[in-house]
Amino acid sequence: MTGFRPVLAALAAACLITACGPGAAPSQGADSVVPAPAFPVVLAVPGAGGREPVEGGLFERFDIAGNAHTFTFADIALLPHHEIAAGYPMGEAARTWRGVRLSDVLAAAGVDDSASARIPCLDGYTVEVDAAMIAAHEPVLAHSVDGRALTLGELGPFLLVWPRDTAPDLAGMNDDLWAWGVFAIEAM
Repeated sequence: MTGFRPVLAALAAACLITACGPGAAPSQGADSVVPAPAFPVVLAVPGAGGREPVEGGLFERFDIAGNAHTFTFADIALLPHHEIAAGYPMGEAARTWRGVRLSDVLAAAGVDDSASARIPCLDGYTVEVDAAMIAAHEPVLAHSVDGRALTLGELGPFLLVWPRDTAPDLAGMNDDLWAWGVFAIEAM
């Protein structure tokens, strides 16, 4: 878990910014304080039998509604972590991407392993990945690269990483399925 410490530090900073920064909720008076969540949600799996409602904002933009199984970075830290050495963008030298398998996140949310995934990203891009492709290649939702946390505004909070540099049948794979800024995963 040593490599996960930078991510936890970034999470603590995000909590502080949320509580005290420009986007913080206005005070209702001198005695009223609006606390920041101890562990904000960083990933949602809508329609997976979760109890947390997802609505408005990005969820509305991507036509996602209903309840979701949600994950904080603390929840993600409890899942098995894996590394993939691969170049991104295509043609770049291989780097070490660390995170959790997409299949493990779906399983933790109670999604059957025969489900495909629709993955909306912060930049408006959406990726659809077939269940067979997920099972065959076990892509990782990376939260760090070369020991450094992926930040929001860079590629984070998560980048879907494929083992194209080590899997012969993925040689020459373009970047179309490399979803960055991942905030939700819809089981299909």
